[in-house]
Amino acid sequence: MSSSAPDGLQPITAVLSAVLLGRIQVGVTRAPADVLRIFAATLVRESLITALRQEGHEFTEQRFFAWFAGLTTLSDPSQAVLRPPKALCQAILTEFCHSPWPELVGASQDLLRSFLAPADISRGHDHTEAHTIIAEAHSLLAGLPAVDDGLPFRSARMLFAAAAQTARFAREDRSLDLIAGAAIEREFIGNARWALDILAGQLLAPRHGLPVALPIPGLIALPMSQSDPIEPIPSEPHVRDDVVFSALHEGFSRLDRWLSEAQLAAEHIRAQLHDRRRGGRSLQLAEYLAGFGPMRSRQIEQLLGASRNGVAVIITALETSLLLVSHKSRNATQMYAYTPALAASAPDAAHTAPFASSASAIAEYDEAMRAIDELLKRASTSPDSD
Repeated sequence: MSSSAPDGLQPITAVLSAVLLGRIQVGVTRAPADVLRIFAATLVRESLITALRQEGHEFTEQRFFAWFAGLTTLSDPSQAVLRPPKALCQAILTEFCHSPWPELVGASQDLLRSFLAPADISRGHDHTEAHTIIAEAHSLLAGLPAVDDGLPFRSARMLFAAAAQTARFAREDRSLDLIAGAAIEREFIGNARWALDILAGQLLAPRHGLPVALPIPGLIALPMSQSDPIEPIPSEPHVRDDVVFSALHEGFSRLDRWLSEAQLAAEHIRAQLHDRRRGGRSLQLAEYLAGFGPMRSRQIEQLLGASRNGVAVIITALETSLLLVSHKSRNATQMYAYTPALAASAPDAAHTAPFASSASAIAEYDEAMRAIDELLKRASTSPDSD
């Protein structure tokens, strides 16, 4: 019995994934430094938020930024049964500081300095546990067989299968607890697959199409009732192709959208700060507010290494340039947020331009299509497809 998706779904999803991957390749390769800095800050934010929600924490984005700024707890009431949020985020940021992608390293180092969230209620092993999970994810990736394909599909398929067969990363089904003689359905609170998400780019870059080692938040989405976690990982693991292709398509879609948003933000910031020296602190703050999100004055001081008076001057300059607005958060504390361009700037055209207008991008697309066809032919004739 084949584990593949129905005929038609595989090639369509694979083609869409390949198109998005080609767009990401071209976009990242040709992006100016400011675009990559904003993109990296966005990936940090999304990785942290996705990990916290996977672990079972419930919060709005506004609450996340207030918590990151040290103004409140992440959820109300704080969920003591879950892994503590600050320890979890510190572990992720620390891991990013060792990334092979320099822009991610720089953003993570800066944001660690501005991470003012209140201390967790310590259980004595919170930081060790978070780092242990990341170490297990490293070990899982290191144990995957090497693949020669220039496309990501086979490597991702093996990654998904390996994750599904581990006690740490497998999808847990609902279970029944007996309480006072009654069977009560209990849902699994959260999962730790965020650790694989933040490292997935290191598996796919550059041998399998991703231009640099980008984290891919939310990539490892496993369906219910995967294989038994206690079974050993086979030398050639298999999962349903439609699960892998769909996850790759959604993950690449998010990366492509965030990269496009970073491009628009960088263009807007350049236009508004055209009369200011490049590399100034106003530019640096605008990029972080656009990429990561709102911050308070104390965070900005830590982020930029500036005095309170210096930060006040920078904020005034950005307000004058129409790049920043303020609002009161918890405890009447002022939070400062990026203001995007007021005029809608043809998002559809901007979204498609990097791929459609480039001859080299079209050539990469054609090559990807040929590779996909060859990959599907090999898959359809392999002995394990029956």
